[in-house]
Amino acid sequence: MEELTSTHLRYLLAIYQIAKLERDVCSTSISQFLNVSGPSVSRMLGVLTQKKLIAKMRYSKIYLTDKGFLLARELDKKVTLLKERIPRMGIPMTEEEIEQVAFALAELIANR
Repeated sequence: MEELTSTHLRYLLAIYQIAKLERDVCSTSISQFLNVSGPSVSRMLGVLTQKKLIAKMRYSKIYLTDKGFLLARELDKKVTLLKERIPRMGIPMTEEEIEQVAFALAELIANR
């Protein structure tokens, strides 16, 4: 599998999570979810489209391809599992720190 950066994975996971909550995913919802600019979202959507992980449809709707969905679902499972297990290690961390560590570990696993 072609290596994906943490940014690729963050956007992919964001699209997956937004799609679980909303019927349609658009660049504005991704921008708000990740707290990034519209141009940043637009650039990354182009990259993810080239990697065949997403498809942009009419009216700016964004969908995960089968490949993107499977990758995002697996990443979501790993992040969720890690977020549950990290606090058991007894290391004092905030929720945000736990999420960052879980995502970093999941990224390492995804690229192996």
